[in-house]
Amino acid sequence: MNLGVYTWFPYQSSDRCTEVNDITLLDSWVISAQGHFNKNTDLFPGKISKSFSECSMKAVVRYSDWFDTNSYYIYLISSKSNVTEAYGMEMDLLKLVLDQMNMTFVHVPTPEDFETDGGLTNNLIRAMIAKEVYIALGAVGTHYLNDTFLDSTNSYHTMGLRWYVPCSFKYPRWSSMFRILSVELWLVLIISIVIAAFSTTLIGRYSCTSEWQVYKTLTSSLTNVWAVILGVGVPTMPLASSLFSLFLAWVCFSMAFSTVFQAFLTTFLVDSGYKKTNSKRR
Repeated sequence: MNLGVYTWFPYQSSDRCTEVNDITLLDSWVISAQGHFNKNTDLFPGKISKSFSECSMKAVVRYSDWFDTNSYYIYLISSKSNVTEAYGMEMDLLKLVLDQMNMTFVHVPTPEDFETDGGLTNNLIRAMIAKEVYIALGAVGTHYLNDTFLDSTNSYHTMGLRWYVPCSFKYPRWSSMFRILSVELWLVLIISIVIAAFSTTLIGRYSCTSEWQVYKTLTSSLTNVWAVILGVGVPTMPLASSLFSLFLAWVCFSMAFSTVFQAFLTTFLVDSGYKKTNSKRR
């Protein structure tokens, strides 16, 4: 004598969802002193796959005839007898889940007394027991469903975030010259020019050789130093070796500075760039 072990597999096709139409023999137990299974197959196979073969998800949506764009729940733009549209965060979430599970949303008319104002679940429970409804949507909170054998999902709320980025403005082209160096570097450059002019005047006045008059006055020395940094030739070269060495060092410094300055100035004149803006969040 054998004892058969049977089971059934739901959601195999769109016409075989939750109804038990066919049963499958898993294995048979041989009734004897040393009883055993004939096939030794797995008695607990996976019955539900990730795809539900387009089976229907029968849902009740609580009716409401008012419109609220800030609502987190489902509302219907309809009359009580003719549903025209369902929308809201719950509906979007349910559609996402159903798409992943390969199921079809089927709306079931709202049972009597299960409206926004009443909140009675007796008829809803009867419909669920009769497999006419699988899920209820639309602002159905735990304060409505107090039955211990009904389960409610968590509530979801939306939060909006807006990021304001003001339009950037371009720097004026005339400001490119002042943006090449920082304030500290401009001060260092001015101090260097003044020190070089003073040093040239002192060496020109007290050198042992007879020096040109253009290197013995502060105004002339300052003019020569400024001419060198601008890349303009001076009228006469210094005679004293000490003054010549100082003048040569200043020429090298001016050439390096002029090269870097002109490179950045050309870049800023081609594209002056944009001013920084402060973004605001709300």
